Order: sequence, then structure tokens, then C-alpha cells
Amino acid sequence: MFPDFSAHDVTVADATIHARTGGDGPPVLLLHGFPQTHAMWHLLAPVLAEEFTVVAADLRGYGRSRTGSEDHTFRAMAADQVQLMRALGHDRFSVVGHDRGARTAHRMALDAPGAVASVALLDILPTLEVWRSMDAWLAQQYYHWAFLAQGEGLPQTLIGHDPVYFVRRTLQGLSGTQVPFAPAALAAYEDAARDPAVVDAWCRDYRAAAGPDVEIDEADEHEQRDLPALVLWGSRGRVGAREDPLALWRRQFPQATGHAVDAGHFLAEERPQQVTAAVLAHLRAVRT
Repeated sequence: MFPDFSAHDVTVADATIHARTGGDGPPVLLLHGFPQTHAMWHLLAPVLAEEFTVVAADLRGYGRSRTGSEDHTFRAMAADQVQLMRALGHDRFSVVGHDRGARTAHRMALDAPGAVASVALLDILPTLEVWRSMDAWLAQQYYHWAFLAQGEGLPQTLIGHDPVYFVRRTLQGLSGTQVPFAPAALAAYEDAARDPAVVDAWCRDYRAAAGPDVEIDEADEHEQRDLPALVLWGSRGRVGAREDPLALWRRQFPQATGHAVDAGHFLAEERPQQVTAAVLAHLRAVRT
């Protein structure tokens, strides 16, 4: 899925991060979301690589990235990726993130502003906003936020009985088009789901998002970063159903611009041409 890209397994402080790299030019880091891997960028990455050095990485515990740490906060995941980029020779770079990867990019921009040249956030609202607006409607849409956050191995055990069914049902439930996933990409997501360590990482991620991530975000929710920011969301999804995502993100990124895309949650796979065009325009503006 990534022609002319090279694979890397880079050891950082307390994890080994798997990534693919390709292209030449200003560096761009691509970060996936749940329940996916870096494979979600297979349509976008080769096009970006015509003008940029592209790094598509798996978050800690996801895909082929591994960690022995119990810390799955976005702060820890962001630190991993900053160290990855430095190890690959990139001290300053742009970040394009979807879902959990976008939350990691948000935290990275706050924690490592010297490293982040720009951010693109695909189909998320701020984590604090999600929890503060959680009601009966949103709880049904985002049931997995509470389910995966349960302790004592409950979600791991239940998912473990049929992980492929779980990942397929999750992808189907959040997508806005009938068949948005390429067979090779879907196979990558299913293979990852079969690994109990990956499922455990999903659960640790969501458990952190319900606890320490909330505390971390509350501590600096009034911080701002004056850097270029692109915000995209699916018009068929939940993110823009009741709030204006752009207005919310401008609280921390005053330069934010963006728009809805005719898609569900998985923008880069449901509407790859539209997303690629928007991301390219954003990155070209940063480069100039």
C-alpha cells in the first residue's frame, strides 16, 4: 500500500514505534486513529510524498508499535512521536492526525510547540468537549468511549471472543459510506485486532482519556498556539452534528481554518481526493 516507502522500527524512551517513510521535502507526520493503523493513510501518503517527506507511524501499542509502559495518555503518545521524528532527522515538522492521532497532535502542539510547525485535525472535537457534552445521544454514538475505559480486563475479554467482528462493526458504525475501506487496509486493521496486546492498548488509551487526559487538558485548556491549523470533519458523522468544530478549535488554535467533508468519520478513506486537496493546500501554505 506504500510504494517506495521504507519501514522503520524506532526505539524511543519506553516504546518501539513502527513507521513508514517516503518522499522528499518538508517533513510531515501522519497519525492514525482507533481502531486503525498507519495503513489508513495509504491513499494520502503517496500523493503527499511527491512534495514532502512523509512519516506514517503507528501510535504506541497500536499496529506494530509496542510498549511495556502502562502510560497511554496522549502526552505519552505525543512524546513518542516527537522522539521518532527526531530520530529520523526531523526537529520541526507538520502533523496530520485523525481521531486518536489528532488528539495526539493536539497534545503535541501544546507540549512541544518548538517541534510542531502546523497541525491538521481530522474529525475530532477537543477531548474535554466530548466528555462535557456526553449525554444519552452522544453516549449511544460514542459508546466505545465508556466501554473501552472499563478496567479489570472487561473490554479486552469481550473483544477477545471475536476481535474481527468487533473491529468491522466499529468501522461500519462510524463510516458514512458503504464500502470505504480497501481490502488491504481492512486486512491490516483486522490483523492488528487479533493481537491481544493491541486490544489492550486500545483500552489503556481510552481509559487514560477518561482520567489523566482530562486532568492534563483541564490544566492548559486556555493555552493557545498561534500556528497554522486545519480542521476537517465529516458532514455525515457526529463531530459537527451539534457544535461548530472550527469555533471550538479556534479557542486553542486561533489561526484554524477548515470545513466539513461529505463523509462519515473516516475522511481519508471515504473522500481521499477531497482530503488530499485540503491537506496539500494547508501544507503548501505552511511551506511558503
